[in-house]
Amino acid sequence: MYILKIKICPWSLSILLSIFYFLLSSSVFAFHGEELVSSPASYLFHLYYDNGQIFADRDFEFKYDVIPEEFKPEVLTTQFPFSGEVVNLKGETAATFKFDPRRGNPAFLKGKISVKAPYAPDGKKVVFYDVQDKPLLAIFVDESSFCNDDGICNVDRGEDKKTCPNDCAGVLPTTLPPPYEKGPAASGLTTWIILTLVFVGAGLGGWYWWKWWQKKKAAAQINQFTNKLN
Repeated sequence: MYILKIKICPWSLSILLSIFYFLLSSSVFAFHGEELVSSPASYLFHLYYDNGQIFADRDFEFKYDVIPEEFKPEVLTTQFPFSGEVVNLKGETAATFKFDPRRGNPAFLKGKISVKAPYAPDGKKVVFYDVQDKPLLAIFVDESSFCNDDGICNVDRGEDKKTCPNDCAGVLPTTLPPPYEKGPAASGLTTWIILTLVFVGAGLGGWYWWKWWQKKKAAAQINQFTNKLN
């Protein structure tokens, strides 16, 4: 039984590992990026209600979260609800919503509350108003926005006519879209094909290098033996 030994020099192994890490990271990032853009989302604010006033809850490190959930208007049981306004990076009103901090309980005077709001891909801040439309609190949300309203349609960031109309309406994208839409399965299959080809190529290259090295070593031994005879 013959055992095939493949030797790969350290620098070749480093290059192969770098290629493998790059391809794997790109595949994972692309999958999660498509999932974030295509999935419905909502803001979830962590607030504190105190006798008609609203504050950010100090017990939370982050004042809000973006949750993968489609926003549904709150079912109100009061005639005088509070309201909120989602403002985009251009200073325009992207969405509005209403909520009742007491949740229909008139005896509730202070305590922690959670308020949901529609997610805006180009959101800058969310302003909360009382029953008289007086602004009580503004929370900036631009760190979770992938649409930057810069007038350039950045397809690689997830911007398109649906998610970022201010940048992509009638504007040519900075990168051409693929000729057909790739799903996660197709993207993963392509990645594994590339990886397979890379490792097969590395194996063949290592095998040929090993054969060449053996021939060179054998030739050196023959020359050394011949020199001794002479």
